[in-house]
Amino acid sequence: MEIAHGTTRVTAIDAGRFAVSEVSFPPERRLPWHAHPHGCIAVVVEGAVRKRFARAEEIAAGGAVVTMPPEEPHEDVFGRVGARIVVVETDDDVERVATFRDWNATHLALRIAGELADPDPLTPLAIEGLALELTVASRRGPAPVPPSKWLEAARELLHDRFLEPPSAEEIAADVGVHPGHLARAFRAHYGESLGGYARKLRLEWAAERLVRTEEALAGLAFDAGFVDQSHFTRAFKRRFGLTPARYRQAHR
Repeated sequence: MEIAHGTTRVTAIDAGRFAVSEVSFPPERRLPWHAHPHGCIAVVVEGAVRKRFARAEEIAAGGAVVTMPPEEPHEDVFGRVGARIVVVETDDDVERVATFRDWNATHLALRIAGELADPDPLTPLAIEGLALELTVASRRGPAPVPPSKWLEAARELLHDRFLEPPSAEEIAADVGVHPGHLARAFRAHYGESLGGYARKLRLEWAAERLVRTEEALAGLAFDAGFVDQSHFTRAFKRRFGLTPARYRQAHR
């Protein structure tokens, strides 16, 4: 169900025990102090919002997850490009106010938004499953269990050389483990393959350059290691939910 409130647009659905919505706020909209009757998990998928609580103030930009217990007073002020936010309201315990970045949660929120945009008879069930995953991600928060030293060394090697990443065999030899063990442990701890993680680093590097420079997209795609601009654009949109051009525009 889509509802328009002035220039604010809401697409909402009830999915099991969750009330799920995607809300698009116009630039510089201000919501005075208010509270929600249910616990909330909100993911900013585009734009930014300044959230003011009784004891804290946070800027939540694209990729940010915000959790709020029921009846938590807060004020919202949206940025100059507005914001697009996926909200999951639940009667499950949301114990604290927290704001952190989590790209896995953002990916789940974008999948929810896709279901809301193109619903079918299975959409409520699909969204309920995604909302459950998002609830788990929000409870885990941004701080995973520390990895072993050799696994962290492998990750640091990728960070150092992500534009020209070494092979799995080279990384495994450098940290002193079998390539198969490295691949399994890396995916189990970081949630992505070695190649997927290197691609993520390339895309995050490219996203920063999109905001900080005027570099042409074709040149940026080449510098980031993609075969052409089309490949870069598809990979970037899968990661961030926006094309490179729209991402640059939204963060200026």
